[in-house]
Amino acid sequence: MSLLLLASSLIAQTGRTGGGFWFPEPGSSVATEVDFVFNVITQICIFFFVLIVALMVIFCFKYRRKEHVADTGGATHNTILELTWTGIPIILVILIFFLGLQGYVRIITPPENSYEIEAMARQWSWTFTYPNGAQDFDSVLHVPVGVPVKINLRSDDVLHALFIPAFRVKMDAVPGKNTFIWFQAIQEGEYPLYCAEYCGTEHSQMVGKVIAYNAVEFEEVIEELNTWIDKVPDEKLHMAGRLLYNLCSACHTTDGKALIGPSFLETHNKFKDGGTRKLADGSSVKVDEQYLLKSILSPGDQIAASDSDKAYPRSMPPGLGRQLGDRKVLALIEFIKRLPELKDSDGKLISVKRSEIVEEAAEPQ
Repeated sequence: MSLLLLASSLIAQTGRTGGGFWFPEPGSSVATEVDFVFNVITQICIFFFVLIVALMVIFCFKYRRKEHVADTGGATHNTILELTWTGIPIILVILIFFLGLQGYVRIITPPENSYEIEAMARQWSWTFTYPNGAQDFDSVLHVPVGVPVKINLRSDDVLHALFIPAFRVKMDAVPGKNTFIWFQAIQEGEYPLYCAEYCGTEHSQMVGKVIAYNAVEFEEVIEELNTWIDKVPDEKLHMAGRLLYNLCSACHTTDGKALIGPSFLETHNKFKDGGTRKLADGSSVKVDEQYLLKSILSPGDQIAASDSDKAYPRSMPPGLGRQLGDRKVLALIEFIKRLPELKDSDGKLISVKRSEIVEEAAEPQ
């Protein structure tokens, strides 16, 4: 009985505040429940570890052999002791199962009024699409505070997993299968977001963040996310392409070095000089605006050959260009065409802020 009372005391002391030594501060409503179950199991394990090791040490000294003694005939039977060390673990296992089941059911059952966001995983970034059609291709997830959010997960290539440590949620994005997670952010702020399933050479770079806003600010952000490219004047589209380059940086460099795909600098030079590019099938194609457009919208139709005449892998998802929309595709084309204008004296890409290139429409007089 004393062991049960002590275990109950330890459980009560864990509280339901979450965070602490093992976890980051909780950012969602389910985080404290996950932390509570973890702390219960951890403290039970610590208690019995200390108890068993202490008894082992005591018994080693108390019952150590000092001299030869006659055979006692084996261990004696103690029904009360055997029932105790069988009953207590059963009770604790049932308790842990009950707490875990409660949390599991809650985590896999999103509220009916959840705000739904579509998440597409691909090597090596996340694309989030909102109900108003807005999309974020930079692995940044925008959510409102105090509102249940359901993330519908899909993968465009291989196995990925969306993991938000502060929210204590993780779920695989499986090719050909629809999965989901849900959470409710409890305070404003930024939280790290990771891919928790090895998905290729740039897996460690598939990181992003979750930004939680109040309701009013969230609506403003989503509306801006949906319309910003339409507010960029034509003469600044190449700067908008600099912002969109984050979609391409895992496969295409801007310094001439080839990665999974040809360098944008090489493509720019061929475009500028009216040159051609050798394709994997042995043919050649002139690098002009039509080539650039087709390479973005239908990347599998023109697989480039590397310097060693080996074909680059078919890594670019065929639907990515179409998801971008016409104006963002045009911005990427302008980015490649005017690449030197977006570099500093050291040859590095300059930083561009969305606020610097978006022009708000003048209010009617």
